[in-house]
Amino acid sequence: MLQIISAAIGNTWSIAGENEFILWFQSIAGKGSFLYYIMNFISMLGEETVLVGIVGLIYWGLDKRRGEQIGIGMIATTIFNPLIKNIVRRTRPFDAHSDIQNFRDVEGYSFPSGHSANSAATYFGTAYVYKDKHYKWLVAAAVVIPLLVALSRTYLGAHYPSDVICGLLLGIFVVLLNGLACKFLLNKYWIYCILGIIGFAGFFYCTTEDFFTAYGLLIGFFCGTLFEKKITKFANTRIWWRIVLRMGAGGAIFLGLNELIKLIVGACYPTYEQNIWFEHIFRVLRYAIVTFIDIGVYPLLFAQTEKLWLKWGWMKHDELTAAAKNAETQDELQDAPQ
Repeated sequence: MLQIISAAIGNTWSIAGENEFILWFQSIAGKGSFLYYIMNFISMLGEETVLVGIVGLIYWGLDKRRGEQIGIGMIATTIFNPLIKNIVRRTRPFDAHSDIQNFRDVEGYSFPSGHSANSAATYFGTAYVYKDKHYKWLVAAAVVIPLLVALSRTYLGAHYPSDVICGLLLGIFVVLLNGLACKFLLNKYWIYCILGIIGFAGFFYCTTEDFFTAYGLLIGFFCGTLFEKKITKFANTRIWWRIVLRMGAGGAIFLGLNELIKLIVGACYPTYEQNIWFEHIFRVLRYAIVTFIDIGVYPLLFAQTEKLWLKWGWMKHDELTAAAKNAETQDELQDAPQ
């Protein structure tokens, strides 16, 4: 059935003027130019590492309730994107047209653009959850950064203009849909269940790694936030150096634990990557475990480190009391109907 759908849509196609636009854009300045490095840097703003860092900044540091909403919007986008990609199976511009240059190593299919979708889901999603604060600079960033990321992906030859436009629309759609769900669903965990059910279809036809990574993130994020709500109940902080420490340690745990699990399984089963189904299921479980620990278990250390800061004189008793009250207020808001 999948082959019939793919054949009907066509693996290589473009809308009139798309190839010409990419060729014109690349003709302005080629590889090694100032534009080349600028566009590669802008493209990095749509990378998962940067976007996850933004979610971590808000979740661990500023406001875990808002951070969770941004996180689930981003994860939902990373699930929907490969579900669509593995049906459309559009070849990338540089693969389909020899005159279009490849300025950045990319894999998988082209439509829609994952960088564009994820950047819209994260930057626009951040502005959306902070709309009550009326931060004009955040609104500007939510518009400008995703557009620049989308533009950079066409210059790099990774995507057609239609890929990035649809990617941006997908990210915005998910943010708005997630906002409505959070407002009208009394139990927010229905959102996770719905995403899990929809995403499960991908196990039957998705072949790209990004789907299995996203599904693992969804499971881990769901279990982690539930564990945090029932057990951890950490307090946010507005002190910049504590936020930096939380982010640094959280990032190190995520990357280090991921590699450690791969090393252990690799030692027991050296050829596991050759077993496609094992590798896919292992990827889901690996990201689920690492995300659960980072979101739910790791914040248990925050209370212990605060006692240490208190002992060393880096933190005052009134700050600790205010942080505890802030955590209680956030949990009450989380439990209340939206």
